[in-house]
Amino acid sequence: MIVTLCALAAAGTVLYVRRRTLVITVKGVSMRPTLRAGDVLIGRRVRVRRLRAGQIVVVEKPNPDEDWQSWSWPERSRHLMIKRLAALPGEPVPAVARDRLGTGAVPPGAVVVLGDNLEESVDSREIGYFPLERVVGVALRTYRRSSGDMRR
Repeated sequence: MIVTLCALAAAGTVLYVRRRTLVITVKGVSMRPTLRAGDVLIGRRVRVRRLRAGQIVVVEKPNPDEDWQSWSWPERSRHLMIKRLAALPGEPVPAVARDRLGTGAVPPGAVVVLGDNLEESVDSREIGYFPLERVVGVALRTYRRSSGDMRR
């Protein structure tokens, strides 16, 4: 009986960790030079209160045929984007995004995300603010496939 309970407890822990862990292969060039196509990002599902500007985050990509408010959980696209969190609610809009978002502070419930390769990135400069609840996770480590190098 004790062995069975220990085994169940261990399995529950593994499942919990797995649900919180993100493993995503990078595609595209929007995060160069930080991330390259083929790199593997290891992350964790996010708690909003732990987000900080400057972190690399995983966000849900909007469906261009719908607005954010029309999305409901079953129809949500699970296409993900990897970007840098540039500003949180109440922080100033970054200068590079002001053409699209204006000046002032990021509104409540929204974030600004940008690619590191601004010339090749589709981000808040095109899409606008991302709803805070669409931030799926935050990067912990990346693995560069070509060299086998693990980075934090």
